[in-house]
Amino acid sequence: MINDKGMTNIDYSDNTPGVNKAWIALKRLDLYDDRITALREVPIQKGVESAVVRQNISSYFGLNPEYVTLKIRNNRGSLIPINSGIPVNSKHTPYVLEVVKIFQHVVPRPRINATTAINKSMKTRLYSILRRIERLEELVPQIKLRHHEKMNQEIKQLNQKLVFLNKRMQMADSYCWRGMFIRPPLW
Repeated sequence: MINDKGMTNIDYSDNTPGVNKAWIALKRLDLYDDRITALREVPIQKGVESAVVRQNISSYFGLNPEYVTLKIRNNRGSLIPINSGIPVNSKHTPYVLEVVKIFQHVVPRPRINATTAINKSMKTRLYSILRRIERLEELVPQIKLRHHEKMNQEIKQLNQKLVFLNKRMQMADSYCWRGMFIRPPLW
């Protein structure tokens, strides 16, 4: 049988084989109400898909399953799957059907504007570059002195090499060729 909302209402008699009856208490967390507002015995047919079971439970409590999320908890508070395998329970230990809004318990992170993050990173880079430039400006006089001292040392070393090479050149020019070896080689 289909009601005016387009949902199926299945009428099960008390002794129909293949049907489990579960006691379910309704808790409307989507309305920010922590109280249990209704307690009903809901027949659940064995071997049907979970969507049919979900629709059946929704129709018994008059809920629209398109805009809410259904959660069933056992008497210990553990979530149990909504399918045709829901075990039978008693009126004294009912399952609790929590009706929540979609994404009700998800706390969104605050959005970070991308331009502020880029601005922040660019500012830190700019400050680090400015600090490096300031350090270099402080060290410029010392760098000039070190560079001048190093140039003076290199010039002194080059002068020493030139003096040495000059002496060798003069020694080489002073020797003359007499035409024959003084001692004959032992070939």
